[in-house]
Amino acid sequence: MILLISHQADAHARCVLDHLQAMERPALLFDLAEFPDRATLSIDYADGARPRIDYARADGERHALEEVRSVWWRRPQAPDLSSVTDAQAHLFTANEWNEALNGLWRLLGDARWMNDPGRDDAASRKAAQLRIAAELGFKVPRTLISSDPQRVREFVRALGPGATVHKTFSCTHAVWRETRLLGEDDLAHLDTVRLAPVIFQEFVPAAADIRVTAVGGRLFPAEIKLDPVPGSIDFRPNLGAATVREHALPLPLRQRLLALMQRLGLEYGAIDLRLTPQGEYYFFEINTAGEFLFIEQRTGQPIGHAVAEWLAGAQSMRLTTRVISADAVRSG
Repeated sequence: MILLISHQADAHARCVLDHLQAMERPALLFDLAEFPDRATLSIDYADGARPRIDYARADGERHALEEVRSVWWRRPQAPDLSSVTDAQAHLFTANEWNEALNGLWRLLGDARWMNDPGRDDAASRKAAQLRIAAELGFKVPRTLISSDPQRVREFVRALGPGATVHKTFSCTHAVWRETRLLGEDDLAHLDTVRLAPVIFQEFVPAAADIRVTAVGGRLFPAEIKLDPVPGSIDFRPNLGAATVREHALPLPLRQRLLALMQRLGLEYGAIDLRLTPQGEYYFFEINTAGEFLFIEQRTGQPIGHAVAEWLAGAQSMRLTTRVISADAVRSG
């Protein structure tokens, strides 16, 4: 069985499920938000060496999770504990689910993971990503992560007017912020960084933004070109007006990207680069569960199918045992 840990509204999980269905491979979308009201979990140690793991939905559907052989750690949700209204009881219940589910992931340790939860969590830390990328030879923009208003002012002053962008570590559907140039109006509010650290970075001019989707040792690079939009430097809010097409990466950069994936222990990642007018590539970040459909739909690159192939076992085994030849690097 193949397990996709995400939620019902995730179009990317649905895309991969459709491919797996076409391959006639049994797969299950595992939505943790179904717990506790719409599903139950049981780990039965009648045979201590081979515990049975029973996942039962309220509609009577049951699955033996000990049969799972591949897992996509896509967009894991949290159990829905909204019915537990007492604050202390809520904290206790959340911790109990956290312990049980983390134990479950360890019991699935023989499965192939895209990505292993521990490695995924470590790799997602943006503060560490930049150092690792620099160690591997990527150009990275000058960056300050700070909750100190004075340090931020000094950073902005050193770069000069109109040369600093600011962005968040993460976002949700409820709270989403695009990457923006720091403007004069923003300077008056720098004291608010005391509330939470902010990422400040030197502005890197763009000939194109480059999104590279890495899937099990394969690279799917695409370039995103957008005419300047007043007040915006982030292509995401203006994607409908952008030109998106396949991009040819230089071989040394492809090798460096594969080395980054291996260093981070990842099988999947959406890597954001920027190509400058001078032909230099800058590394910005890697998203361990980044979206790919907007690239696939514009370029025709079979990213969803590649994910399904890997989960189905059609790709090579673990990234850590893979030897990538120069020909394989070129073919992507």
